[in-house]
Amino acid sequence: MFITKILYYFIGKSKWRVFVPAAPTMSSCMLLMLFFIQSDAQIRYSIPEEVRKGSLIGNVAQDLGLDLKRLRSGRARIVTGENVQYAELKTDKGTLVVNERIDREQLCGDVTPCSFTFEIYWKTRWSYTRLLLRCWM
Repeated sequence: MFITKILYYFIGKSKWRVFVPAAPTMSSCMLLMLFFIQSDAQIRYSIPEEVRKGSLIGNVAQDLGLDLKRLRSGRARIVTGENVQYAELKTDKGTLVVNERIDREQLCGDVTPCSFTFEIYWKTRWSYTRLLLRCWM
């Protein structure tokens, strides 16, 4: 209500009239809530250091109980904050594999335990799901 009054104060004084509802309707609130729904999941995998490229880290689809069609249709992708993408998601099998050689000393130095974190995003019908993965060495 307060925001509506402020908007009316600024918009109402202009020569262009804009309709600002006094109170949002229930359906518009529900629609807005559905638009911003996001669900999160978290999985942790332990992997040895310096494993070969293509080595299996884990089966994401199986661990989350997802069918492969849902993973593929949501256009799942890995998002990292780093230049190197250490893992690759194979959406045809739902598996996570090593994409680049992981050197523990280069990644973490003397820090113990060593881990790297990345996210997998995919879109479902009404939500956008984020999966946080942490790999320990």
